[in-house]
Amino acid sequence: MSSHHGEEHAIHVPQPSFSPPILGLGVMLIAFGVLVGPPLLVVGAVIFVIGIATWLIDDARAYQQAGDPTDGAHH
Repeated sequence: MSSHHGEEHAIHVPQPSFSPPILGLGVMLIAFGVLVGPPLLVVGAVIFVIGIATWLIDDARAYQQAGDPTDGAHH
């Protein structure tokens, strides 16, 4: 892929993260908590919130490291 002026742009690939599996575990435990009982529901909800928080923190760090998204390009 090339831009209008023949410059190559790097493909953005997100850094590896534990957040999606944490979220999946939280959702699974919430589902089992609905079937089994409130204690598992509460544990699942806590893990889910931790997963959301870690994902937001990772995303905020990636945003800060990315800098200016245009890098001087004129669109």
